[in-house]
Amino acid sequence: MNTHIYDVIVIGAGGMGSATAYHLAKSGANVLVLEQFQRGHTFGSSHGPTRIIRFFYDKAFYTELMKTAYAEWRDLESTSAKSLLFITGSVCLGASGNPYGRTARQSLDAAGVESEWWSATELAERFPQFRVSNDMDILYQKDTGFLYASECVATHLQLAEQSGATVREDTPVTDIDWQADVPTVRTESDLFYGRKVVVTAGAWTGKLLAELELPLTVTKQQVCYYQPTDTNLFQPDQFPVFTEATVDGEFLYGIPAFGAGVKMARHGRGQIVSVDTCERTPDADYIAHIDAYIQERIPELGKTTHAEVCLYTETPDEDFIIDTHPRCPELLIAAGFSGHGFKFCALIGRIMSELTLNSKTDFDIHPFRINREHKTSSGIPRLQS
Repeated sequence: MNTHIYDVIVIGAGGMGSATAYHLAKSGANVLVLEQFQRGHTFGSSHGPTRIIRFFYDKAFYTELMKTAYAEWRDLESTSAKSLLFITGSVCLGASGNPYGRTARQSLDAAGVESEWWSATELAERFPQFRVSNDMDILYQKDTGFLYASECVATHLQLAEQSGATVREDTPVTDIDWQADVPTVRTESDLFYGRKVVVTAGAWTGKLLAELELPLTVTKQQVCYYQPTDTNLFQPDQFPVFTEATVDGEFLYGIPAFGAGVKMARHGRGQIVSVDTCERTPDADYIAHIDAYIQERIPELGKTTHAEVCLYTETPDEDFIIDTHPRCPELLIAAGFSGHGFKFCALIGRIMSELTLNSKTDFDIHPFRINREHKTSSGIPRLQS
């Protein structure tokens, strides 16, 4: 039986777990990472070529955190000598006076981040690929871009290992005994002991920490890719990241051609699924819906060439959970990133490292506590039990 006691055991080697392991190992901690699948797997939320990185948010505390998140990603690039963050600028589209665009602009202004309202004519001059009406709100922000997502995860893990971390793949965790004298992590064939345990298990977090009844919902999300005839028009130096808040409450987003092509998807509104039995085949109705939007907004993209499925792990208010277990300060949790957390991975890895090693962080994580009042999008409060 393995009797070695690690300083920290990290459960889950996706975006958050890999970044946490990197920051812990860099700080000198003896770290074990347990991943139930192989690194880079496609069953969770961190795979694929791209994720948006942006300042604009309808909640000001995210905009403030992004100032440090950008810097952390640039530090990772410098350390690894890899290109991971690509700046394209962004346009945020919406009906005239839409609340998302207005609130996002207010958050940017409050944080001192530059942005501009554009007219349809100005958009056509800069990015003629779009077809928009004259009465739309168009918010431009120059610092938006995308992260090379799968490479970010791989890089964090590689650097963690270079600093002494151990990564064990194909090692599902079946139980965490947080009431033991030393927190004990059980797998199918072994026991591992850690002075601290960090759970970054994505869609499996609720199952692993069932006793907490965390307000986490796993949903099936789908992404479409496009291969335009003129690919030059949609390269990162010619085409921006874009979002659109539609009149019926949808939030759509797109990313320039990189790897698999131009990426297009709807944020949220996914079907609630069981993490272990989710149907991984994209839905024809969803693809047709996104294609119809593309035909109206960016017709030169044509139709979907292929699509893929990923998972969101959502909280009712779509804010993260970053906290310690209410009854065990040696067990820390980072979960519920609700489809918009990847851009924060490098920063959250630092925050989790600080919480684990120092029991505190200088960053304001008050909005992410477990016992907060969760409000759904309808404004109805939901208390965490």
